[in-house]
Amino acid sequence: MNHRVPLRPAQVLLAIVMCFVAQFSMASGNEIRVVLISDLNDAYGSTSYSPQVATALSFIASLSPHLVLCAGDMVAGQSNKIPDSKFPLMWNSFKTEILTRVNSSGAPFAFAFGNHDGAGQRFIHERNAAIEFWRQNRPELKYIDASGFPEYYSFELAELFFAIFDASSAQLKKDQTDWLQKQLSGSIARQSRIRVVMGHLPLYAVAEGRNKAGDVISNADDFFQLLEKHGVNYYISGHHHAFFPSRKGNVRLISAGCLGGGPRRLVGSTQRPFKALTLLSLFPEDNEFKMQTYDMTSQPEEIVIKDLPTSITGFNGISYRYP
Repeated sequence: MNHRVPLRPAQVLLAIVMCFVAQFSMASGNEIRVVLISDLNDAYGSTSYSPQVATALSFIASLSPHLVLCAGDMVAGQSNKIPDSKFPLMWNSFKTEILTRVNSSGAPFAFAFGNHDGAGQRFIHERNAAIEFWRQNRPELKYIDASGFPEYYSFELAELFFAIFDASSAQLKKDQTDWLQKQLSGSIARQSRIRVVMGHLPLYAVAEGRNKAGDVISNADDFFQLLEKHGVNYYISGHHHAFFPSRKGNVRLISAGCLGGGPRRLVGSTQRPFKALTLLSLFPEDNEFKMQTYDMTSQPEEIVIKDLPTSITGFNGISYRYP
């Protein structure tokens, strides 16, 4: 027996209108588009970038994003064999080959420092060069707090809140975690539709060759509790050179793939490693990003996220794929 109730003419009209509105919303670009890249560097001291970086920049321009996020490692530092005179050259190359092209697309470039951008006292001269460069090339963002720029800062984009902090080494600085909690407790963060925190190192290991202490945030569970407590929706990281989206509690964890040298296999996986770029789109009717990731090894090819492992068991925890 058919128990469907016939729709009244007014209901039919409303359904048609709603369908048209939804299609128009997507077609007219009402979504917020954020492109995520990471680990752009090549060999130590290099002032050039791999061909996939150039391909990615052309692809980014075609996506017309509102923001480009980079989870660190913009230049090829972290070596005492590199003379100090080389660092301005590396950063100038980054500006010419990457930053200028991103800016010409109309999207601001927000970044976190990675270990190859100067990490710890051992490489303080590298960090000083990085700080000097970014003070002269400060991105045009709607800052909430830029008192610690370029090492840590917060900004907003439409209804999105972003906090960027220095996770270029495993030990987080207490003054920065205190700052992060203050930012997340503020009215702008609390009223935002989406709250995003980005740092270079991930909480939990996902990649071969990075499945060890020093390549993840120390006391990851404690840091996760901080994120969870303050309603953070996304934590974005790089460093592992392997794309993997996961979820713990209410926090979605995105390990960004690399565009530079050395893509890595996921822990325990036999799948081919690949260079990657991720597009995060937030549509008006949604409360989370639609995530599309592209294999950039040759030409952009969207991957099927559900083909990735359902979980990864690292030395410091299990990451369950999401979605």
